[in-house]
Amino acid sequence: MRHLSIALVVACAWLALPAAASAQTTLTNEQFAAIDEVYVAFAAFADADGSTPADRIAARAACAGLGSDVAMLAGLRRLCSAQLKVGSALGATARCKGRASCLPGVRRVRRALSELILFARASNRAVTAAGLAAACRRELRVNMRTMTYFTRMRDGFAQLERALRIRSSVRARRAQRRIDTLREPDPRSLARQRADYQAGCAPSA
Repeated sequence: MRHLSIALVVACAWLALPAAASAQTTLTNEQFAAIDEVYVAFAAFADADGSTPADRIAARAACAGLGSDVAMLAGLRRLCSAQLKVGSALGATARCKGRASCLPGVRRVRRALSELILFARASNRAVTAAGLAAACRRELRVNMRTMTYFTRMRDGFAQLERALRIRSSVRARRAQRRIDTLREPDPRSLARQRADYQAGCAPSA
């Protein structure tokens, strides 16, 4: 089954930062380094289209490296993991053949995208309340164009799921065309996104 590439999803899955217990204007050195490591791991993951076990392991480790003892990083870790879940679901769906194997895979993608959207919305609210500098907040928020992209992708897979459930090849083709027409809303490469994050969120000297 054809599908959107994992690289496309990861490239658009901008990190969103949950709020800390108190307002702050900059990230700490430790927070900055932990988030930067996620950018590094996701770049390798996307370049390999999620097909290399070592890249998947490194990406999961980067998410886990955010920890859970600080509320801000714990929320970021959940969002990070949700992004990887979407990539994993897309990879599994790409290998399916026939309705029996594709229907569960498509359902998994739709659910993973719904979860990602919920985390992104919650994180956006938290970023706004966190008191970060405007440049950093801009890089850590999921903007409206990307949220629309995720929503349309989720709706496309929901349409495909319904088509497969009722065994309608016509509706399935229509849904697949809807998914295939989606285009990445952020033209920046992952390397450029990381550079912009570093410029906007670097801790004060």
